[in-house]
Amino acid sequence: MADDKATEDMTVSEVRADLIETLNRVGYTATHVRVSRYGRTKGVIVDADWYARACAALGEGWRLDPANESAGKDA
Repeated sequence: MADDKATEDMTVSEVRADLIETLNRVGYTATHVRVSRYGRTKGVIVDADWYARACAALGEGWRLDPANESAGKDA
């Protein structure tokens, strides 16, 4: 399944400085953010629905346990 959403490039420092805004943008617009450090890609931030579809397509199922979804929420 092809995904035609945009991918943004950000450095680790940029993501760190504006993490909440970055997570909101990813969550609301389904934009992917490629995170790099010293010119090398270190990770990609994607929305949870996209991640779930990717895991299912790889035959790994939903790797995040939905029953524990509230465990990571701020108090």
